[in-house]
Amino acid sequence: MTDDSWSISDLPPSWTRVARDALFVAGVIFCAALFGILTRPVGFLAAFWPANAVLLGIMIRSPRLASFSGWTGAFAGYVAADLVTGGSFGLTLWMTCANMAEAAVGYLLFRRISVDHQRLRWPQSFMLLFAVCCSAAAAGAFIGAGAASLAFGRDFAIGLEYWFGTELANAIVVLPVILTAPRPRDIPWPRRIFATVEGTRDVMPVAALAVSILLGNVIEGPGSFAFPVPALLWCAVSYSLFTTAVLTLIFSMWGMVIVTGSFATLPAHIDLLTWGKSIRLALALIALAPLTVASVTTTRNELLKRLQDSVDHDALTRALTRSTFIERSERLLETDAAGLGYAAVLMLDVDRFKSVNDRHGHAGGDAALVAFAGSVTEALRKEDLFGRLGGEEFAVFFPDTMREVAAAIAENIRRTVEERLVDVGNGNCIPITVSGGLAFQTDTARPSLDALLAQADTALYRAKADGRNRIVVFTTACLAKVGTGEGTST
Repeated sequence: MTDDSWSISDLPPSWTRVARDALFVAGVIFCAALFGILTRPVGFLAAFWPANAVLLGIMIRSPRLASFSGWTGAFAGYVAADLVTGGSFGLTLWMTCANMAEAAVGYLLFRRISVDHQRLRWPQSFMLLFAVCCSAAAAGAFIGAGAASLAFGRDFAIGLEYWFGTELANAIVVLPVILTAPRPRDIPWPRRIFATVEGTRDVMPVAALAVSILLGNVIEGPGSFAFPVPALLWCAVSYSLFTTAVLTLIFSMWGMVIVTGSFATLPAHIDLLTWGKSIRLALALIALAPLTVASVTTTRNELLKRLQDSVDHDALTRALTRSTFIERSERLLETDAAGLGYAAVLMLDVDRFKSVNDRHGHAGGDAALVAFAGSVTEALRKEDLFGRLGGEEFAVFFPDTMREVAAAIAENIRRTVEERLVDVGNGNCIPITVSGGLAFQTDTARPSLDALLAQADTALYRAKADGRNRIVVFTTACLAKVGTGEGTST
């Protein structure tokens, strides 16, 4: 007896991928369209229609989905969502074609701009976003405006204006969330969404936003939806671009739903389509303000971070600069809360570095320093500080570290450097070695960092004099050898 059952896994791998892409896009668009349909408080106006912006966003973030199967899946999702909620087949096809045209035009325009602008990484990106959204909304409006005559009894011009304004607002508030969303592997789970806050995790801005939205519900009037704007700007300068985009989306959804929900209470002489068009355009333009401010703030923070990084780290080896190393080491030395006095300082010097430069040029010397710094970094713990004091001379500060531990790490550094071959170019690989001097902060005496560095430097000179490729520890009684090229001795 044979099993005639069939599943999608029986398809060839390429067909399986195509089928899965189509099903994924169809499912996403079905849910987004169904959500929009269910926000029709007065029976025919969707207060919030995210489906077109969602389709455009996932196509931009995953260009692999912008294939025939992906677009076919999207078409099926639109049609299914409208039909299951009682839509007529003819009108459904008409509006689906308009929705697809909007997403397609937006995708074709987005492909012509750089990836940085697609991810909204620069303040100017939002002006490009606005231009693309206007073009895409216009394309959809020209096709879908005729539905106003069939479904709502309105002329083409009114339908064009309403469709354009609605889709422009939806795209501006939904797309930034999708385009700036971090990938799942980049999110530090299980932290809250505000783990992406730049510079602060203060909840006061979002609390102010929640309070202002509540006030907007309580205080009546057409301008009540603008009450949260100051709080949104506060969020924009406090949180990351993605977090601000999420909060702006929540604000815009609230504005669209609340304002549209008030249609039933409007006087009879007020035209609902004109009213709704005006409110949606206002929300779209308001949304641009916090998003642009957040982008400026994010760009500024990134530039400041890069500037600070260039100040703190040596450009070649990525070790701490001399000033930063001394500043951080002194801070740790002074804030020894337990007062145990277990700090240690290790001075390191690449052996015969001048000969490496003379034989292989400065490029070869740089390669040797980079390889050396990489070996040291691999051997250190997270709390240890590693700095470049100048030339081929480096130092390590071990906070709250027992003698035996510091000595073991120092010997591990020497051995790791010795075992690593350095590619100095032209197919040449050479060995290098390092000498080191180790000084400890004792329980009874608490010397300054300058004193520890001087002691470690004295021990380093002894290591050089004894033949190099060894670690020598400084004590008040003597200079004892801790490690040699052949092993450890005392």
